[in-house]
Amino acid sequence: MIAAPEERIESFRAADGVSLRLTRLLTGRRRVVLVAPGIFLHRDSAEHRGLARRLAAVADVATVDIRGHGDSEGAFSWGEREPGDMAALAASLRAHYDRVGGLGFSFGGHHVGVAAARHRAFDAVALVAAPRHLALDHNPLTAGLAQSLPLMVRRRRRPTRLGLPRHRPEGLTSVIGMIAPVPLLIAHGTADWLVPPSHAQALFDRAGEPKSLLMLERALHAEYILVQDPEPLVTSLLSFFDSSL
Repeated sequence: MIAAPEERIESFRAADGVSLRLTRLLTGRRRVVLVAPGIFLHRDSAEHRGLARRLAAVADVATVDIRGHGDSEGAFSWGEREPGDMAALAASLRAHYDRVGGLGFSFGGHHVGVAAARHRAFDAVALVAAPRHLALDHNPLTAGLAQSLPLMVRRRRRPTRLGLPRHRPEGLTSVIGMIAPVPLLIAHGTADWLVPPSHAQALFDRAGEPKSLLMLERALHAEYILVQDPEPLVTSLLSFFDSSL
């Protein structure tokens, strides 16, 4: 019998001394999913608190504030340091768990994907609306933006500190093939106005097996899916991590 999850607020010290804050839901299981929110999002957002409660049905959940976001120190480095942060945090979780999964939304998907490819950080990886590169070729003049605007207005915000990268980070398409043979799920909304659905197809084409592609009809960008119509995505994530971790 798995007890109701216990919520624990923790800190993790990155390699350069920056303190990252995370919320961990403990269920007594020997597997955990490490969640990286998208840019401008934080672990205490309604979207991520709700998602963590749902994922706790199959694993412990650790949702981290990316550097420069929420309660974490430092400044967001646009993908220069964040994948290393995710890899180091995943390694620290292995002291408590047999299996560690990675889940990233939008830019968080970039961090998780690069950590999985370059550092072999995870035993299962799910990327939601991850960009194939960080020079976004988005088209704001779409119905998806109009649908997202009311959700943007209602979203609870926290200050975000943005830094200047010293060099352009590598694109996810150049390394995603290195994730295999770790199971990979790529999910994307067909109405995503910020990261076009073509990014998901490009990543899927470059990835190795085992892999799966979930295109969510009329779904918006990243965490907006969790507000708009979360069930198709959340159900797929639960099934994926339950079978892959």
